[in-house]
Amino acid sequence: EKVYKLPVNLPVTCPNRKEGGGCLFCADAGTGFEAKESTMPVLKQLQSSREKVEKRYHAHKFIAYFQNFTNTFLPLEIFRSYIEEASRVPDIVEIAVSTRPDCIRDDYLDVLHTVREKTGIQITIELGLQTVNYHTLKQISRGHSLAEFFDAVLHINKYSFDICTHVILNLP
Repeated sequence: EKVYKLPVNLPVTCPNRKEGGGCLFCADAGTGFEAKESTMPVLKQLQSSREKVEKRYHAHKFIAYFQNFTNTFLPLEIFRSYIEEASRVPDIVEIAVSTRPDCIRDDYLDVLHTVREKTGIQITIELGLQTVNYHTLKQISRGHSLAEFFDAVLHINKYSFDICTHVILNLP
């Protein structure tokens, strides 16, 4: 059956925004026009989005999609609490976590691994790369290199998580 993504917007930023102006393309509110306020609890965000999607598409299975900014830039225990909260929502079959290649660490991956082992919920890491051209990465102020992306992918593979790579088409 079809599975629908339910966006979760956390009160987080990213190292690139904290230490500079952020990426050239990044908006003040991040991405996701359908995202709820980041101050709204995860459970309420998921319930609110679920009601709309369930009614419109007759959906029964969902992905909790931690979409905006760099979710692994949160303090570890806060990250853990959000992930665990999402894992307790009925009919969540996957958790997708957006992050940056330079913010992949074992302790965060261990949290996701533990949740998968306890619940059977699939885990996907969504890495923002945007382009494989290292000159363009610098021009758009990504704040990481192509090598860091490859290192992150190799590291994530050790946990057997699915990986989704975000790219922006038609960049030089």
